[in-house]
Amino acid sequence: MSSSVLVDAPAKRVWRVISDAARWSEWADVCTRVWDSLDEQTWKPGHKFGFMLKMAGKSVPFSVTVSRIKTGKLIEWKSTKFTITAVRTISIELGNDQCKVTDSKHFSSYVLPIRFAYPRKVIRRMTESWLSDLKQEAELSE
Repeated sequence: MSSSVLVDAPAKRVWRVISDAARWSEWADVCTRVWDSLDEQTWKPGHKFGFMLKMAGKSVPFSVTVSRIKTGKLIEWKSTKFTITAVRTISIELGNDQCKVTDSKHFSSYVLPIRFAYPRKVIRRMTESWLSDLKQEAELSE
């Protein structure tokens, strides 16, 4: 599953907003709390952090491990919950006066049908909300 948004802001500013995980709960409606977060300078593979997301009216904690980082371009992390492994990749592509941010998620499980734990409509709505809030934050910040 993948969603994208065009942001009318320089990629450097968008990256700064994305990589400042400690502030996600200040601007992203779906995120209520972040712990053990990194700042823009210290993202690295193997780092573990967590966040609380509003999913279908409930607060659900996620503990994730950074798996890939390309500073200024891409952050990827993995988590396992309810025997479902999720990989989330957030990437930035440069444009002329704007940039494109893509939020991709891949789910796999050897036990549970994924649609029961992570209904596609709910995940799509959360992703699009996060991207919309990111767009607004990046375009308004300096």
